[in-house]
Amino acid sequence: MKGEKLLTLLIIIFITLSLLDSSFLFRSVSYINFEAISLIVSFMMVSKLLDVSGAFSRLSIWIISKEDEWKILTLLLLISELSAALLMNDTALFFMVPLVITLSRISGRRLQDLAILVTIAVNVGSALTPFGNPQNIIIWSHYHVMIAEFVIEMTPFFLLSTGLLLLFATFTTPMNLRKVKIPMIKLNLRLTILALILLFLNVVSAQVGLYWIGLAITVVASAVLKKELLFKIDIPLLAIFCFLFMDFGQISHLMEIWRVIPSLTGFNALIVSALLSQLISNVPATITLLNHIPDWRALAIGVNLGGTGLITGSMANVITLRLAGIDLKKFHEISIPYFIGSLACFLSLSYLLIYP
Repeated sequence: MKGEKLLTLLIIIFITLSLLDSSFLFRSVSYINFEAISLIVSFMMVSKLLDVSGAFSRLSIWIISKEDEWKILTLLLLISELSAALLMNDTALFFMVPLVITLSRISGRRLQDLAILVTIAVNVGSALTPFGNPQNIIIWSHYHVMIAEFVIEMTPFFLLSTGLLLLFATFTTPMNLRKVKIPMIKLNLRLTILALILLFLNVVSAQVGLYWIGLAITVVASAVLKKELLFKIDIPLLAIFCFLFMDFGQISHLMEIWRVIPSLTGFNALIVSALLSQLISNVPATITLLNHIPDWRALAIGVNLGGTGLITGSMANVITLRLAGIDLKKFHEISIPYFIGSLACFLSLSYLLIYP
């Protein structure tokens, strides 16, 4: 069950919600975050430019040339985490997953496990900074937390989650990259530099709220450099994101109307935010719980924990599912055990009043 079946499921949920509340049809579009959609389109094109430039292939060859697979795995996971902390989780995935795909193509090995681990790493790394993912941005602005305070308070979560991930990674399928014949790949340096400039412009425009400027520049540049890329935009992936926004936005709205959530603190705040994120995704869960959890740390840890596990935990997970063509069952075989282990660890710390 891959992207198309997920889209079908989301459409069924949309129809069901429309039958429950006919007014949903008229306001459903208002739930779509068009700024996020425009950013996703931009990153799709920049990622394609880097791919055709040979940048991913050359980087993959450099990775394969390393002899120690544990070092390769650790390097990829740490790069994924740090890039997500600085560039946001969605941005990091649009470049790390194609890198894994290229690594798989050049090595002739199926590296689906690695793509899933990279996705978990991106979700973990993005939790470190207030601008690492959408839920952190919402929490940061709502609770008026200083950047330094946010990073300091989330560092234990980041370090412990990273340790758990590296430990967990040792039990996954080995990459078997030894004795791979390394091909010669020509790098188009000019195209690579232009793609990186476009990436920088999109990140900056997103930070200042001018998403459309970054999109416009990227579309024009792509049309000039490689116009065929304009026809390779993944429309089903964009549709999946639109229905995710609409479906989970409405579910969050209904939960507010029905007043099903009491005020939460400590242990209860952590477990409810993590489990609710599994059901309706962590961004809608964050919005739903803002006025019910006074401690921002418990909410931040819970919704970031909830980003792993089920595919619905984070919209970023959908990017990997679509780009890497990973089966849902395969994704959950790795992501759910990691989520359960992490949740048990942090709930134990919370119960013992150690952290947060």
